[in-house]
Amino acid sequence: MLRRFAWTLALGLALAQGSTTPDSSPITAILVLEEDVMEDGQILSYVGSQPYPVATEKELRVLIKKLAREPKRPRFILQDGRWRGVEKKGLAFDEAEVLAAYREALANGRKSFRLPVRYLPPTPSLKDLYALGIREHLATGETDFRGSSRERAHNLLLASSKLDGLLIPPGTFSFNQALGPITEEEGYKEAFVIVGDRTEQGVGGGVCQVSTTLFRAFFLAGLPIKERHAHSYQVAYYKPTGLDAAVIQPYKDLKVVNDTPGHILVQRSVVGTRLRFHLFGTKDREVRWEGPFISDRKPPLPPRE
Repeated sequence: MLRRFAWTLALGLALAQGSTTPDSSPITAILVLEEDVMEDGQILSYVGSQPYPVATEKELRVLIKKLAREPKRPRFILQDGRWRGVEKKGLAFDEAEVLAAYREALANGRKSFRLPVRYLPPTPSLKDLYALGIREHLATGETDFRGSSRERAHNLLLASSKLDGLLIPPGTFSFNQALGPITEEEGYKEAFVIVGDRTEQGVGGGVCQVSTTLFRAFFLAGLPIKERHAHSYQVAYYKPTGLDAAVIQPYKDLKVVNDTPGHILVQRSVVGTRLRFHLFGTKDREVRWEGPFISDRKPPLPPRE
């Protein structure tokens, strides 16, 4: 009886002393990361690990708070001339589970332990996109808004941000419906707009550059254009001629038909003053275009006083 009590007391003392480790020999918490990427139309899974030395439970608590993160939706990035789909899973930690794993490692004299972690996939995930037919780059449309007023640049950046990450199902796509109202309540400002043969101040000036950029991506992807309107005259933002698309809610819209085998993902990028829309989906056609060819040239209007 006395012998059993002495053994229990000794074990309890050892566990109490093992709640921390000497500064000279911290224990290593190992975070295992699982990531998916999309390359050449295929989903590939990678597993890696990252070591984090910790000397006390306090350090461990700080560590898991630092490592915890929300998931980030998939993005396609261009590397060495090839598009890769990447995502970042979220990381969630249960403090009690982490501390239990830490204490167990200490009690057994181990120098490292694996951090218990719960992976939080983004919505949608790369696997979700793959299932929808989004597997490769289709086309990119580009315009330059150099020289725009601050208000015009604000409007086109706001409007284009609303379309970033848009999923277009098979069928007819409406630009106006996807974008939503162009109003001051939605954050748009007054800037110059083309109305007939005049340039006037109007809420949402610059949104037509967004529709133009997206139209170019649709055009270069070979999608059937169901509705598209040219501006009444050419401006520098919309060069080259014939590749612009004017929208005026609710009268003029940009409509195209997604007749590809699956959904299409719209991804925006802004580099300096260059606005781009990249389309991703399943490529089932080759597109070639020539021109533009100008068939009806009209002289400019006389200067207004």
